[in-house]
Amino acid sequence: MNRRTTEQWLTLFEQHKASGLTQTEFAKQHGIEPSYFSYRKRQLLAWQHDDNTGFIELTPQGMVLSEPILLRKRDVELQLPAGTDALWLAALLRAM
Repeated sequence: MNRRTTEQWLTLFEQHKASGLTQTEFAKQHGIEPSYFSYRKRQLLAWQHDDNTGFIELTPQGMVLSEPILLRKRDVELQLPAGTDALWLAALLRAM
């Protein structure tokens, strides 16, 4: 089995896209097990889009809830109506 660098895999994915072949056909032509090709594609393309923080930044300035929301924590429920200020909700959740 050939060891390929990340750059080599990404080049193969681009070649596959331009080839017009199915993923299975392309992988077999290049001596790669189709399931491994698929695995590496999912793995590397997901890694490319991952910023490694696990979080996204939200900027709720001026936003309000467009629909009612129900918050539950253990045996306590809090129902918030549509129109609730998102900044207020964010402060509430931080305090919990």
